[in-house]
Amino acid sequence: MKLAKKMLACAMALAMVAALALTAFAAAPVVTLTATDYAEVGETVTVTCAASGMAGLMSADLEFTYDAAALEFVSIAKAGDAAYDMGAGDKVADGTVTWSFMFMDAAKADSGLAVLTFKVLKAGNTDVSVAIGSWDGTDVPAGATATVVMKEVPSETVPAVTETTTKVVPSTTDKPIKETGDAGVAAIAGVMAIAAVAFVATRKKDEE
Repeated sequence: MKLAKKMLACAMALAMVAALALTAFAAAPVVTLTATDYAEVGETVTVTCAASGMAGLMSADLEFTYDAAALEFVSIAKAGDAAYDMGAGDKVADGTVTWSFMFMDAAKADSGLAVLTFKVLKAGNTDVSVAIGSWDGTDVPAGATATVVMKEVPSETVPAVTETTTKVVPSTTDKPIKETGDAGVAAIAGVMAIAAVAFVATRKKDEE
């Protein structure tokens, strides 16, 4: 019986050494942050945290930091594609939010971790960062930063108002009535003068 217990203890020790060796040679996990764009003050944006290379992970604590003058914390929740079993977190203070999660069994795949929602307080780009307080079962990954980028909204171009001056050119066919009347009077006077000359000439001829 004592021999069997010693053999079992040795087997467990060897298994632990093998597991540690595999962990040592495995690539360090990678944590990423992805942020949505925003267009104007008052809108909400989301920042999603995920991780890859988490094989063997049992639990972790995350600490998110942000500029409280640029963003107002709204909520933090478990990511829709999260593979862990339990998670909880909340704002610690303006500019700091925490999230802790735990697997019932060691992680075997990549996973989404948390989704943060912020309200935009002022225009301009701003960063949200995450640091890992503890990372059980794997190497501690480096932190990550996401930049919430202001979306460029094309401005409406207002056409310039140009003052135009319209010059009215009188038509040659549409002469004023006054001018037409003067011309008629002159024509009539000319005809009468010719008639008078002809009349005088005719009388002289008769008298002779």
